[in-house]
Amino acid sequence: MTFLHPEFFYLMLPPVLVLFYFILTQKEPAAELFSGPVFERLRVNEKRLSLRQRNLIYLAVFILLIAAMSQPVITEATAVVRAPDEALTVAVDISASMQTEDVYPSRAAVAKAKLIALVAQAKRERIGVLAFGRDVYAVAPPTADKTALTELLDAFAPDTYAEKGTDIMALLAAANGVMSNPGRKNLLMLTDGGDGRDFSEAVAYARVQKLHLYILGIGTAEGGVLKQEGKPVMQGGEPIRTVLNPSLRSLAESTGGLYVEMTVGSRDVAALLSELRRHAEGGEAGTKEIRRYGQLYILPLGVALFLLLLANASMSRREHVAVPPVLLLGVLLLGAVGPLRAAPFDYELLESAKGFYEQGDYTRSARAFYRYGVHNDNDPAAMYDSAHALYRAGKYDAAAALWEHVHSKDRMLQFSTLHNLGNARAMLGGRENLEAAIKVYQKALYLQNDPQTRENMAIVRGRLMRLVQAERRRTTAAVTEAGEEHNASDAPSPANGAQNAPAQTETPEGEAARPSKASGEAKRAVMSDYEAAMWRQSLQRQSRTHLYKITPKRAGGGDHVVPW
Repeated sequence: MTFLHPEFFYLMLPPVLVLFYFILTQKEPAAELFSGPVFERLRVNEKRLSLRQRNLIYLAVFILLIAAMSQPVITEATAVVRAPDEALTVAVDISASMQTEDVYPSRAAVAKAKLIALVAQAKRERIGVLAFGRDVYAVAPPTADKTALTELLDAFAPDTYAEKGTDIMALLAAANGVMSNPGRKNLLMLTDGGDGRDFSEAVAYARVQKLHLYILGIGTAEGGVLKQEGKPVMQGGEPIRTVLNPSLRSLAESTGGLYVEMTVGSRDVAALLSELRRHAEGGEAGTKEIRRYGQLYILPLGVALFLLLLANASMSRREHVAVPPVLLLGVLLLGAVGPLRAAPFDYELLESAKGFYEQGDYTRSARAFYRYGVHNDNDPAAMYDSAHALYRAGKYDAAAALWEHVHSKDRMLQFSTLHNLGNARAMLGGRENLEAAIKVYQKALYLQNDPQTRENMAIVRGRLMRLVQAERRRTTAAVTEAGEEHNASDAPSPANGAQNAPAQTETPEGEAARPSKASGEAKRAVMSDYEAAMWRQSLQRQSRTHLYKITPKRAGGGDHVVPW
């Protein structure tokens, strides 16, 4: 056994011993007036602990606490690792354009997830993290402790910054100061590139300082609406759209680096990491011995607490001691309790998600539930709540995609997921989505014979049947029109052709756009705009009955959910 911090013994034990020397050698005030035998007989209860005995116990408590602070350990395993010579510096964009939601759930959230995936794959590199927008911030210094770095990045919330502007030159200057090696300097950037198109100054600076930029483009070429605090940013009465900067590729390649656009999964991160390793310089700086310790501080700490309780209890000296059965039962129950895992921020995260939901901010509520689910091994109940908030926000496609990845052994949660997945597909409309909704409703009814689910399935079947009939009538009308045009060429006068009114055109879902040439029965077969609106409102109300109860952390896990 060894002590990792023996300095506590050197600094704290001598003054404690001196203090207790004076405490133990002083006499009680009453002992000055009487002789020893007389004073012992005058004690009120000589069967209890004396003052000297109590002070000795306090001395033992202090010594044990000092031993616990010195961190006693035993060596469980020893490993020899090779330490890399240079660190990998990663810069994450936190500008306002990273809040765009053209990728789910947002560019900032995707960049954070890609960074965590990079840390998981970089087994032998030391990684330092910078955040940049208009200014540059140090998030984490270069470290090989991937567990601590992952926990730090897990709590990092880039959506709370949203700085206006992206200053690439400020980033390059800061990164050059951080990377002290005189040779090749590799900088990995996770960014959408901002709005600038001329990077000639940045390229010139990078070449002089031997900076090589490896860029992971976050975003899409189609782009999305720029938002601030959940609302679109307007300019000239029109919302501002931001796209992935197409000049990022030339910026990376001009500095001798590599540009990669984001993909589903972690193939993009693996490609960048492989290229970085291929061009890394410096080799190995030597070996380092790492020991894994077993902590023993709990033993002196537990004994100290027991002695402290004994000193303050003032129990009398008994000849026969009877142990209560309740105490034995308590010891057995404590021994049966398994290890508990602390989650210090889970409750606050759930409370914030619930608060956003009650305030009607369903988008932020969905993000909070999703973060909680990811923190807790893709908790299916949290993922269900996230999808439900997306449904209430009107993002039926995203809600359906998330509900499809909810897997749980809870039969009620399975039923609720399938029921609402059917509702989301029905709200999206279209023949393909309506057919998918019917299949999902059938799976839900297999788990639970719910009348509301049956009613929804009947409505969707009726709508699908009307849609199919409308498509058939449209095809028939097209054939009829072709025949009438052929017969019109042989008509004796234009009066007969005037009786043929233009054919009705319909929306893709069979809803009439203008008066139809067909009979009144065909009109009634198509759902009107009012009926469709009322049916959608009915689906919204029905989904409320299947809202999964919001509670603190639940046990259980699920399959890995890829959020992009």
